[in-house]
This record gives sequence, structure tokens and C-alpha cells, in this order.
Amino acid sequence: MKKVQTIVILFLFTAAVIHVKGQAIAEIEKAAKACKPVFLVAYNAKGADTDKAFAIADEAKKTYKGASVVIKINTTDAASNALVTKYRLAGAPMPLILVLDKNSSISGGLPLKDATAAKLVDLIPTPRTSELLLAISGGKSVYLVVYKESMTSQKNVMDNCATACGKLENKSVTIKIDMDDKKEAKLLQTLKCDLNAKEPVTYVINKSGQVIGTHNGITDVNTLVSSAKKAPVSSCCPGGASTGGCK
Repeated sequence: MKKVQTIVILFLFTAAVIHVKGQAIAEIEKAAKACKPVFLVAYNAKGADTDKAFAIADEAKKTYKGASVVIKINTTDAASNALVTKYRLAGAPMPLILVLDKNSSISGGLPLKDATAAKLVDLIPTPRTSELLLAISGGKSVYLVVYKESMTSQKNVMDNCATACGKLENKSVTIKIDMDDKKEAKLLQTLKCDLNAKEPVTYVINKSGQVIGTHNGITDVNTLVSSAKKAPVSSCCPGGASTGGCK
């Protein structure tokens, strides 16, 4: 069976450090409106480990070359119940540091034993990954079109994807990535995309973040629609990662 590639984990100089007493939701929304990523430190007891987790998040904030916010929440506090549910923190190892994208979607997270400032910063999404996360968090599938400006078929590919989105009653979106965009190098590497491809490549990603179809060149609308309707496939690799994609 073909392995399924999951590219999204559902389970970012100046910044304010916020000690939360029922204000976390408002502060996360404030960060999203300001397009600032968030390092969210979740804990259930005060102590050396919690202090260490907070210090790592603060270091990540200073390492990240941009504005970000650190928020600290006690998961046993009733005021944190909504966030515990939203970010599926019940039963998670504590302390845990989540990285929230600038739109407040989770882009990843690490337990204290695995967390470093560099690893946390690396979890901050690229611009197109941010769009991808937002779509998936909204329950939508995605047509991710990877192209080069020199590819004459790119317009037809995009038009067919747009038509497919319409047939799916706008439960799908199209995102376009230029292979030469250095900001998207990390995403392109994750996709294992051949940067020497001669035609645009369309990755069909379901609402669980799995790449469930890969199409080279112009693909007819019905095929695109069928691909987006495929059921999620259980990953056979640890952490949902596997091989696949543009080759």
C-alpha cells in the first residue's frame, strides 16, 4: 500500500510574557489579530520543570526574528478549560510547549524533554504552510499547486482546481507555491518535491493534513474532486510521517 504523507501535526524580538488568569483566549486572539505566533506553555503544577519550560519558550521568543508572544497556562485552572479542549491538552505530558501559528492554529508542539528553542522556532510555519493550517483547521481540504513561472500550463491547472473547489461547495481551497520561493523551502522539502519538474504538481491534502493524491500537469476536474473525497488513511509510520509526494 502506498504510504500516506502527513505534513501537518494536529495533536511562533519583542514580545510580552503573559501569566494567564482567564485571559489566555483573549490574548491568543490578540496575537492572531496582530499576526504574531505564540509559544504556549501548558503545565499542571509549579516547579523546576515548569520554570525550565517557560525559560525555553522565552529563549525561543528571543531567537525568533520577529514579534511573538509567550503565554503560560495552568491546565488544572478552570479558566483554562476551553483551551484544554480546543488544543487537546487533556492527558498530554506536562509541561508541554505548543507553537501556535499567527492565525492561532497549532503548527506543532514538544514536551519538555524534547524541547529546545531552535526546535520550537523551526515549528513556525512558512507563509503557505500558514494558509494550509488555516484551511485544515477550518475543516477544508486543499489543492496545493507547486509551479514555476515558466510553466505555461499553470493557469489551466489553477483554473481546474478552482472549478473543483466549486463542485465541492467551497469545502476545499487552492494554495499556490512557487518552486523558486526561498521562504517555502521547508514546505517543499517536506513534500519531497522535485524542483526540476517540468509541469506544475498538484498535491491533494485532506482535512486531516494527509497528502492523499499527487497529480502532474493538467488534471481534469472530476479527478481532482474524486481525490479530495478520498477517506483519510491511517499512517503506518511513527508520528504520521512517511514518504511520498512529488518525485
